[in-house]
Amino acid sequence: MSANDQAASSRASLNQNAENTISRSDAAGDGNGSGRNQPKIFNMEMHFSALKEPRGFIRILQAVFAIMAFSITAGYSTTAKILIECAEFKAHVDVKFGYPFRMAYFPFDVPKDCSSTSRVDSHTVILPYNLSSNPEFFVACGVLSFMFCCAAVAVYVFRTALYQTNQTIPILDMGVTAVFTVFWFAGSCAWAQGVSDVKYYMSPDKLIERIPVCANLTAINCSAEEYGNYSSLNISVLLGFTNVMLWAFGTWFVYKDTAFHQQHQLPPGVPGSQYPPVGSNYPPQSPTQPQGQFQQPQY
Repeated sequence: MSANDQAASSRASLNQNAENTISRSDAAGDGNGSGRNQPKIFNMEMHFSALKEPRGFIRILQAVFAIMAFSITAGYSTTAKILIECAEFKAHVDVKFGYPFRMAYFPFDVPKDCSSTSRVDSHTVILPYNLSSNPEFFVACGVLSFMFCCAAVAVYVFRTALYQTNQTIPILDMGVTAVFTVFWFAGSCAWAQGVSDVKYYMSPDKLIERIPVCANLTAINCSAEEYGNYSSLNISVLLGFTNVMLWAFGTWFVYKDTAFHQQHQLPPGVPGSQYPPVGSNYPPQSPTQPQGQFQQPQY
């Protein structure tokens, strides 16, 4: 063999070894070479396609609407204005209040009486109303829902194989989703009543009853100058009931991934566990006839 033939043979051998190495690298993925292109973090494959499925996409919507619901409620504040008219002067009283609607946290000053010296003498009014239970439950429901959505999306993306093979996880997912559906419904109904209570007790007409100079008729006139703005609270209630629908739909989508739905979809007479788990190396087994029985073929 000549030197040229030996060199060509060596190059062919090196090319063959390189092809074998690439083939083994592709086989380390999912069998189609996708293992090289699939992003991994800490040896965990990331399956962003799960977010395109109904259960993944609705988790994104749930997280967004939960943030909107609790942030609008927790960040709410407004001002009601009252005009107090005395013989010697007029006083404009600003009553500022907001979340968590413990009204003792929002005292305001009013004229002590209608004497000529009351321009500097003031009386602090502390309201006894505590309307915090309903909005705090509503906000807590929103925060916990957002945290659960983040955890669920992480499982969908990073632990797709575990979610598909371990039937306990979809069942837990469905149970928690159903619980949050009930929480959102209860919280939204309670918060709707809470908004009505806030509007009633914090209206200037009701606040005038708590101002001594107005209650004892010392002032010539006490009237409402400006009512608070409650539009954002109304929006938060609508967002709450929107979350109820989203979580109800989410319960159905997660239920479809559980063993309960899969067994319900099987035809009669076919065992539910005749196929091995996803990702196993065992070939699927065909259902077999019991020994000693012969089934007449149908034509």
